Formats: sequence, C-alpha cells, structure tokens
Amino acid sequence: MKATRGAAVRPDSGKGPASRTVHCQPFGDPATARVFVIGHDPRLQRGDAEAERVFFLDYLGRPKPSVRSEARKYELAAAAVEYVRDLTGGQVPLEEMYFTNLCNEFLPHAPKGSTVLIPDEEADRGIAEIEKALSHGKPQVIIPMSLQVFYHLTRSGFVAVEQGERERILRKAAAKPRDAQRGAYVQSTPRTFLDVCGRQFLHGSIPVVPVVHVKAWPLRGPFEAYESAMQNAAASIEACVAY
Repeated sequence: MKATRGAAVRPDSGKGPASRTVHCQPFGDPATARVFVIGHDPRLQRGDAEAERVFFLDYLGRPKPSVRSEARKYELAAAAVEYVRDLTGGQVPLEEMYFTNLCNEFLPHAPKGSTVLIPDEEADRGIAEIEKALSHGKPQVIIPMSLQVFYHLTRSGFVAVEQGERERILRKAAAKPRDAQRGAYVQSTPRTFLDVCGRQFLHGSIPVVPVVHVKAWPLRGPFEAYESAMQNAAASIEACVAY
C-alpha cells in the first residue's frame, strides 16, 4: 500500500466549542462517523504545545501557518487525515471521520525519546469516553493506532480476543516495569505489534483493525517490517467502509 499526498479538506472545527483546560477534545461527529480513529495521547514527544483538538485537527479550518512551529501542527493534522484516506481507499470524507485518543489528558512528558506510558486508570477513563461516543452512532470500522492503545483495548475487554491469544498479547505488550516507573512505555517483548497489526478484531459487531501510528506513516526504517501487515489493514478497512 502506497501513501498518497493530497491537500487536506478544510472543514469547520470539531463538533461543539473547543475547550482548552486540562485535556484535549475529540474531533468530528460520532453520530455520523463511518470511521472511528483512536490515537495515543495528545502530549507531543518534543515540545510543550497542547492541542485543543486531537492531532491539531482544528488547524485544518484555517490557512496553513507561516511560522514553522505552527505549520508543523497543521502538517500533523493533514497527515492524520491523509493516512485515514489511504487506509479507506479514499472512500470516506473527513466529515465522516471521528478522531479521539485513548487518553486525552496531558500526561507528563516521558523520558527523552520514549513513548509516554498511559496508566490503566487513564486508559479506562478514555475507553469509557469512547464507549459513550459510540452510543451516538455505529461506525463501520474502528482504527486504533499503536500497540499500547491496542493493549489497553484488549486488557479492558473492549476488543474481543480469544482467551489464549489475549493472555499472550497482555504478557508481551505489557510495559516493562522499570520503564513504567519512569513514565515510559516499552513493550515487554519486541515486535509484538507485528502479531496483531492489520488483523481484524471485533468490538461487538464493529470491526477493529489496529494500525501503526500516523507518525510512522509512510512506513520507513524499522516500520518497513509492517508493509505486509499494513497492506492487510488497508484491504480490511476498505472492505469495511465499502457500500
């Protein structure tokens, strides 16, 4: 699957007034969304910028900023939309996408170069919010990004997984205790995400297809190992959203 590079649609900002308090807001209308995208958390690995909407998607409702630091936020938003377009074969417009994070709280920075650890209680709070959003509609597919997100969806029972495989996922994808104490997420067994990425699971009757994070797209470096898995993901997601 090859990534496309097109101009992003410039919609109005997400549904409802934006709030910039202690957490980031989802983007889109869960009542009409055909695709639910679940990101990781709103804290940037580098920098202290705090998004009002997940992936800075509200930036698409305004001209691209000329200041480089602001332009990078716009580019992240555009990349997130283009990524989902790639995965859906261009069948789903932005107006029918819903973006949120597993954790929309601004957690403390992880150690330099590390992925922030999402504690169980924060993940459970985020899953409850996702369930609430899902109560307003029924998307054709749910797309979680990253291993830690899928780990929590599995741990909580949000995703249906056969018991033996569930135990393997929880064992291999659990955070290493020493790193967790530093606020960092490092999976216990390397390359665990290759076991599940691109496969189709279920939340009730809704397909769930885990994919690599948008920051790893287009695939490069160590993520080139996910080429086959991501081809499977795209084929599965395209089939889910086909009318």
